[in-house]
Amino acid sequence: MNYNAVLWPVASLTLVSLLCSPASAADEPGRRLFGAPVVEAPELSEQEQAERRADFEAMLEERGWQVQGDVVGPAELFAAPDPQATQAAEWQYEPHRATIFLNFFGGPMTPGTNSAKMQSTCLKGGTLEYPGFNGTEAQALAIIETFQSQLAPYGVRLAYEQAPPPELPYAMVMMGGTPGLLGMQNGVLGVSCSSDCGDRWWRDATFAFTAAASASQTNTLATTALHEAAHAFGLAHIDKSFNSGYIMHPYVDQKPRVWAQDCIGYNDATGGINCQSTHDIFCGGGAQNTHAELLAYFGVNGPDTEAPTVSILTPTDGQELPAGTDISIEADITDNFEGVGWKLLIYQDGNLIDERPAFVFERKWGFSKLPAGTYRFVVQAIDHDRNIGADEVTVFVGNATPETGSDTDSTGGTDGTGGTGGTGGTGDTAGTGGVTGVTGGTAGATDTATDTAGIDEDDGCGCTSAPRPADSLWLLTGLLGLFARRRRR
Repeated sequence: MNYNAVLWPVASLTLVSLLCSPASAADEPGRRLFGAPVVEAPELSEQEQAERRADFEAMLEERGWQVQGDVVGPAELFAAPDPQATQAAEWQYEPHRATIFLNFFGGPMTPGTNSAKMQSTCLKGGTLEYPGFNGTEAQALAIIETFQSQLAPYGVRLAYEQAPPPELPYAMVMMGGTPGLLGMQNGVLGVSCSSDCGDRWWRDATFAFTAAASASQTNTLATTALHEAAHAFGLAHIDKSFNSGYIMHPYVDQKPRVWAQDCIGYNDATGGINCQSTHDIFCGGGAQNTHAELLAYFGVNGPDTEAPTVSILTPTDGQELPAGTDISIEADITDNFEGVGWKLLIYQDGNLIDERPAFVFERKWGFSKLPAGTYRFVVQAIDHDRNIGADEVTVFVGNATPETGSDTDSTGGTDGTGGTGGTGGTGDTAGTGGVTGVTGGTAGATDTATDTAGIDEDDGCGCTSAPRPADSLWLLTGLLGLFARRRRR
């Protein structure tokens, strides 16, 4: 049977509008959503699309990745599980709270695995000015409402007016553009650029190609975005029936969809099944319990009124050191829920000179050859309900004279540090004033590197797609034939 359709993702969240900055079009005139500018991009010529498709194929060949429906990654991501290992396996991680940012604004994107830096593993090189949503604010709100209702049972928060602060781990769905922008076939409605089995890396970016369909098809676009987000968490395609009502079915149309509440058999019509060993923990083999996995990853939804606890272990407050000394900042961060993020702020003589989001959950930072001055180090943590906890120490280097009191707020003016479109990342480089920084320490909150498709040295992450039909039904996995010859055997 021939269907034309497209992919969609999964995610869990409850509604929370976040308070950082959105896209990248700055103060330029043009369309706006939720009071912020929306990036517009010209249509690609046939030659430009062909060039981007060749680049995408070359990227897959270079990495040795396979395209299986709307999930792209290394061969082991789709490997059949060891039956003996599956029988003995148990889910070993505590649920973590999460945030998903629906980016309706677009912005400059680069290769990588960190959503807070506007990165995607579907990109190979250079910067892509990615367009925003081409519909109205009312249509965007209809998509948001579907996200709210489907993700309300789980411990996930939803951001859509502005990007979260970069230190908060969040997933992102780009709500705009067409597949040709990434080098994929026309007609594809969505792609997950990672399949992170069990959601152990919390900064994935996925795409819902809203310009490939009518903006009025809000159910289709919302289901696509949910489906793609869910692939990033590691969820796979299910249900062999053609007229399925499940979000994780490989085909989508305008009717409402729901998460499967029971163990439902896989649907491999569009390609291999990702993360089977993880699904087998919950179902015993050959099936996926979507609801059970979402609960295991994110827990039951509920309010969180408890701020994270931060304790700086070294150095001690008020310590006096000679000029040119080396120093190490080490902190302990805890919270009542997993998923908290944090950053280090550095003040020299009362001025904020550096701000470092802990993108890989580092708890220790080293600095060498500090020049004379009074330094205040603040470690500030934030959870997904925006509760903030912090600790700070002041260190006097060289001839600096200890002073009492301070006219600088302890949070150091950190509101709205997210940058445009979630770019953030201001803590990647050493600050001014002669401070040389070396990040270090352990990942602490998650094991990000080994279980994620396509992780790079700095962050962590994988990719997918499909074609658009003449009617209202979309195939979510259309790259299969195009890239079959590129797959690693």
